[in-house]
Amino acid sequence: MDRSTIGTIQVRGGVTLRASPAREPSLRVVTDQASMAHPEEGSPEHRREILHGDVHEEIQSLEIAAQSLVDFPEAAWELRLQLARQAWDEVRHARTFLRRLRELGGFRGEFPVIDQEWGLVCMFDSLPGRLAVQNRVFEAGSLDVLKQASDVSRRWGDDVTADVLDTILPDEIQHVRFGNEWLARLRREDPRALLQAVSAMSAARAWIRALAPPGEGSGHDVPENTEDRRDAGFDLA
Repeated sequence: MDRSTIGTIQVRGGVTLRASPAREPSLRVVTDQASMAHPEEGSPEHRREILHGDVHEEIQSLEIAAQSLVDFPEAAWELRLQLARQAWDEVRHARTFLRRLRELGGFRGEFPVIDQEWGLVCMFDSLPGRLAVQNRVFEAGSLDVLKQASDVSRRWGDDVTADVLDTILPDEIQHVRFGNEWLARLRREDPRALLQAVSAMSAARAWIRALAPPGEGSGHDVPENTEDRRDAGFDLA
């Protein structure tokens, strides 16, 4: 893939991201986390805002998997099949979150959305780099977030949303697992894959720090879900 042919944007800290895909007119797309909605924690608006963000995160994950199928047609068939399955999973997840959002009186476009995950991951021009950042960093982070969000929802008395989160978690474990398995296989086939993966993860972490609102660091203060990370193929010994 020739990166010079893709559209890009510059955001906070001079970070260059891939330009957003087309979005429906009802969505207000922002480029800075500080421009996102910040309702009072635990309020009905806050709960809808979380679900609204979940819908958009799943759509971005779908788009990243699909874009990798387009950008790397030479990838092994088995890996392309895994990416296609992930794309289908993300469709189901987005529909599930959207249904729950509507049940709570929300709607698509009620809150701003941000495409930083898409823009960051799709800047990498190697498949090991994308698998490392999307599946090993972002999807793995979702294991922590989903577990915490389920626990919080139950404390709020919202067992329905907690059940939704619990049903999505196994799919996310599989997405992380196949990413870890394929990174190991690609590394065995070509040692350069390890360098591509490590370089991408290092760059991604630097970009995430630069993109975080002032005073918030990386923004990741969610307890690590060690049990599901272990099931997903991480060595946590």
